[in-house]
Amino acid sequence: MGERHNSSNSLLDGRGVGVEGMIYAYDTDHFKILVVDDDDTILKLIQRFLGDQGYQVDTTLSGKRAVEKERESRYDLVILDLVLPDMNGLEVLKTLKKEDSSVSVLIMTGHGKIETAVQAMKLGADDYLQKPFKSLDVLLMAIKRIKEYRDLRAECTYLKEQLNETYSLNNIIGRSRKITDIFQLIRKVAPLNSTVLIEGESGTGKELIARAIHQYSERKESRFVAINCGAIPVTLLESELFGYERGAFTGAVQEKKGYFEAADAGTIFLDEISEMDLALQVKLLRVIQEKKFQRIGGTREIATDVRIIASTNRNLDQEVLQNRFRKDLYYRINVIKITVPPLRERQEDIPLLSYYFVKKYNEEFGRNIRSISSKVINAFLNHRWDGNVRELENVVEHAVAMTESEEIYPHDLPKNVFSLDTERETHSPLLHFDEAKRQFEKQYLEGILEMTKGNVTEASRVSSIPRQNIYEKIRKLKIDPNRFR
Repeated sequence: MGERHNSSNSLLDGRGVGVEGMIYAYDTDHFKILVVDDDDTILKLIQRFLGDQGYQVDTTLSGKRAVEKERESRYDLVILDLVLPDMNGLEVLKTLKKEDSSVSVLIMTGHGKIETAVQAMKLGADDYLQKPFKSLDVLLMAIKRIKEYRDLRAECTYLKEQLNETYSLNNIIGRSRKITDIFQLIRKVAPLNSTVLIEGESGTGKELIARAIHQYSERKESRFVAINCGAIPVTLLESELFGYERGAFTGAVQEKKGYFEAADAGTIFLDEISEMDLALQVKLLRVIQEKKFQRIGGTREIATDVRIIASTNRNLDQEVLQNRFRKDLYYRINVIKITVPPLRERQEDIPLLSYYFVKKYNEEFGRNIRSISSKVINAFLNHRWDGNVRELENVVEHAVAMTESEEIYPHDLPKNVFSLDTERETHSPLLHFDEAKRQFEKQYLEGILEMTKGNVTEASRVSSIPRQNIYEKIRKLKIDPNRFR
């Protein structure tokens, strides 16, 4: 260009054709650029060139105006010349970064200004180019590098946030409104000592919620003791809960502490409390009221300081009406109720849960499964999941164990659960790889957009694909998110 005034049209030869004649096809529709230079000819040249690539480009001759425009419009990238009439380019850079630390800055500098460019990099510039450019394609390649870095940075930030949100409550996975409401309720009730009743179908993760309440409580340094009231014979459940004295019955050769003693100062989780018989319910009610109990065969009262969390997969109101559960005990344990939705009522969590279990069994089995086919995701979304999250985990475990590729396909699923037409799929003619990949991406994105009702931000969260990448893919695949809204 000369340093500033060589605006030869030869720089526009090919109009967007880069190295080895390849046409650049980056996601430009949602990438806003501001170019700052004191030479109006250069501004028009760059604006026209980048505009032909599909970028949204604004320009200004002034450093102060650049700061104002960034404040007004929030650009993704500012291409900044260091020599400006009203402000030093480094000052503009510092101000831009102070206003918006996420904005990327590409410095343009002339011969003999390399030291200044290095200083600019230390102040937060992403890259620099030395003028004159050999070709505007050099500028295009620099923008591509910055854009790829921004996408990577956004993806890393997203994944960190996802990990924090996903695993912060003892592996309770989900982003649906019903699950996030439960997250908030857990954080609210955890610091209290009130009894909690968790209702929900089998396999919904009631024990995980109980453990999360304990983990976020002041009792977290003490024990969390879980006992399944339906898995222990009625005749043994009392001794398991309260313990027994030596000689209390045949075989009691020494005293034994029960779960209430073991959980002292901590939390006891009574899973499936509706399975407890009425006689034992009376004794449990006394423990809740008086915070004391006696071992079987003993006369000494033992004080206990435990928080009780109970769960049930039955409707306790109906159990009370049928005289199978004591009304007074129901009132005692039902101080705070948490109702866990079945998996079929939180479909938007299914892809996230599926990939979580893939990751889990990859590590357990030493596998390297990278993805789940769109047909499998669609099958998961249409399945009833009577066994809820536990059933989904079992299905994914089976698929990870059975698949012979790095992707889970319908024929990897258990046949007794999914009646999918895998034979026809297996014998269908092979497509060219690029076409097969295109069809997969389109089916997958359409499935996610349908599930999120066309909300691209939510689709990004569910699929773990950065939002900018989703915009790029729906543009290339000619998908209109509006038709899903």
